[in-house]
Amino acid sequence: MKIFFRYLLVFLMNTVFVTAGFAQDETGKQDSTKVMVANDTMLIGNFKIVKINGEQKKDLVSIIGNFDYEAIKIGYEQQKDLNIDNIQTSWFAFDLGLAGYMDYTKYDKIVNFSKPSIGLPLNYKKVQPKNNSTNINIWLVQQKVNFYKHKWYVKYGLGLEMFNYYYANPIDIRNNDKGYFTLSSNTYKKNKLFIDYITIPVQLSRTFKVKKFQPISLSGGLSVGYLLNARNKQISDALGKKKYEGDFNFNDYRVAGIFQLGIGDIKFYASAALTSTIDKSTSLQSMYPYTFGVRFSKF
Repeated sequence: MKIFFRYLLVFLMNTVFVTAGFAQDETGKQDSTKVMVANDTMLIGNFKIVKINGEQKKDLVSIIGNFDYEAIKIGYEQQKDLNIDNIQTSWFAFDLGLAGYMDYTKYDKIVNFSKPSIGLPLNYKKVQPKNNSTNINIWLVQQKVNFYKHKWYVKYGLGLEMFNYYYANPIDIRNNDKGYFTLSSNTYKKNKLFIDYITIPVQLSRTFKVKKFQPISLSGGLSVGYLLNARNKQISDALGKKKYEGDFNFNDYRVAGIFQLGIGDIKFYASAALTSTIDKSTSLQSMYPYTFGVRFSKF
């Protein structure tokens, strides 16, 4: 054990001279491994050496040089990053969540839905997606910019938002002049509406450091998305597998309020649309999607 300790002290002493000689890199930035000596404490990177007893006249460096290992205590502690960049970049992150939408359409008061010229009468419950509808987001790049004392940040990024709405009822979504959403008499094994957007989110974030607990971060803001694709995929015994693509009278743009809660490395997100998925100027339907789930991201 003593031999091991001596080798460790030799290693630390070498570190002292190496780091003292290279306290700055070529760019002039301070190196986070710089040796610091104050009274009875020496910090070498994440190693902390404390003088606890021994000869009082000896300084800390002399104690280490003479291998007086009974006079010191060596510990390891995680130190704060002294060189936090003002602009940080993260490549590739993704979200997994549940999706739904608030439907404000007055089906019972609109003749096109209560007495449609094609299909069966529609109502609020029949148009609602199932609870296993999902939201998957892939963020290609994100950046976080220091706004104030590395506590307040502005975050933005670029990615894809994808929504999968599954229907228990035989909802048909088509591009035609007889109505975009209708209720048919068919029986479907699978009935899914897929929508995806290319999206830019912008958030203001606040980080809180709690003693003896993981850092907590809160952020909120807006996202703007542009519609890329939409399709209704259906599987039935009678018709087999069918895909119907089109814009289905959807808005080209999606604006949503976004929110994120982070506890250490665990992050939760939520979003609520501020614009209707369906263009209300040419349709009698009004749907506002929402989603919430877990975010796998550095930020």
